[in-house]
Amino acid sequence: MNDRSEPMQPSREIHRADLAYRRRSLWLLAATVLVCAIGLWHWHEWLTTVRDQVANSPPEHARRWLAQAIVLMLLAPVLPLFGWGRGLRRLGAAARAQGRFPPRDWKTYRDVNVLRDRAALDWSRRSERLGRLAQNAAGLLVAAALAVWLWLS
Repeated sequence: MNDRSEPMQPSREIHRADLAYRRRSLWLLAATVLVCAIGLWHWHEWLTTVRDQVANSPPEHARRWLAQAIVLMLLAPVLPLFGWGRGLRRLGAAARAQGRFPPRDWKTYRDVNVLRDRAALDWSRRSERLGRLAQNAAGLLVAAALAVWLWLS
């Protein structure tokens, strides 16, 4: 008999991918990229307008336009960051409650091994921590936008 104890084999439980979820998500991602491209094009047009107005206006008017541009750039990622953080925190809480990662009712893009015990707890904590970080970043961006607005207005 072997004196060495053999390491315990990990569970081979598989969380199956949802192909319809993957397809919907990829379409949503494509639509988001399109909306962002259109937004950047409009942003470029708006900045061109700002440049022309700033060149032909008093300094106070230019300062107001600059404040608006900076505030809008700071506020643009707030809602996506907050939503992403909320989703990550929900994922972590569900995984912790079920003792597995990913949780049973969550959909995945591809088949993944189910983590249990310590590994699942680590992933759930990591997800919750990253979610809090994303939401804190959203709050900091709002505070920075407010500070810029107050400072430049």
